[in-house]
Amino acid sequence: MKGLWLVFFCSLAAGGTSGRSSSRSSTPRASPVSNNELKQLTEELLTLDTGILQPSVSHQGHTSASATGDSASHPLIANVPREAVAKTTVQRMQRLLDNYEPRTTSTEVQTADELAEENSFLDAVMQTPLMKRLETFLQQKNLIRGGLRSTLKDIWFTLYRRGGRHVGSSGFEHVFVGELKDGKVAGFHNWLNFRKEELEGDLDYKGFIRFIDLNGKGQIVKLRFEWLNEAKPVGTVFIGTTPELEMALYTLCFLVRPDSSCQVQLAGKKFSIQTWTFTSGGKKVIGSAYPNI
Repeated sequence: MKGLWLVFFCSLAAGGTSGRSSSRSSTPRASPVSNNELKQLTEELLTLDTGILQPSVSHQGHTSASATGDSASHPLIANVPREAVAKTTVQRMQRLLDNYEPRTTSTEVQTADELAEENSFLDAVMQTPLMKRLETFLQQKNLIRGGLRSTLKDIWFTLYRRGGRHVGSSGFEHVFVGELKDGKVAGFHNWLNFRKEELEGDLDYKGFIRFIDLNGKGQIVKLRFEWLNEAKPVGTVFIGTTPELEMALYTLCFLVRPDSSCQVQLAGKKFSIQTWTFTSGGKKVIGSAYPNI
């Protein structure tokens, strides 16, 4: 690992559809899944999620995508309970956060330790009840061949070129960590990394555009921020949700409603998840995925 983080601690899709080809996908043709099935399943996944203790969130001032001022003088995430760090999937995801070069023009070089951390995270995610339920659903609908773990590995961690000649991007980096492309922040939809970057002084929260409260199970916030001195005029981020729940929702929608609006429901709140595909080496992988409110 390139460094162990001592402090703990997403949107418009940027560049997610480039690199397409007519090559056949590595996954079989999707069986029809109704919107009602999607809503029922996503509610079930939330019920199965063991969750983590909710952080303190300070929304502060309202803003807009066209705004230039700062409507928030304090961090978005004010406090994260210490117990949250103890969750296995959170710990193992935390170890991945320093494995990536932010700029898409920088080539990613993976070490043996980084690959081991990647596999360790996937192992932990696959042990959770909600991911086991998702695996069963996808198998029953003929959306995956074999087990879910290999699909997660392919669609989330395959490295590819997000424009240019450098192999410097992946679905996981784009969605869960964030990237810098053409002078703007691309991706960055995960609250755990958001909080880490706030604590390290590399992220400046500028205010909220809209938010949805998930009845004590987390929030979805549409917001504006700057990261590493580059702007994100509008983005969305889950807050207070587990890595496995977010990955399960994005994976489900990527396989069932790729490149379109996927209607889901959590804690009685209806919203959509937008995914974009990227074709790399004949495989369809995740270009971007985020909640849309």
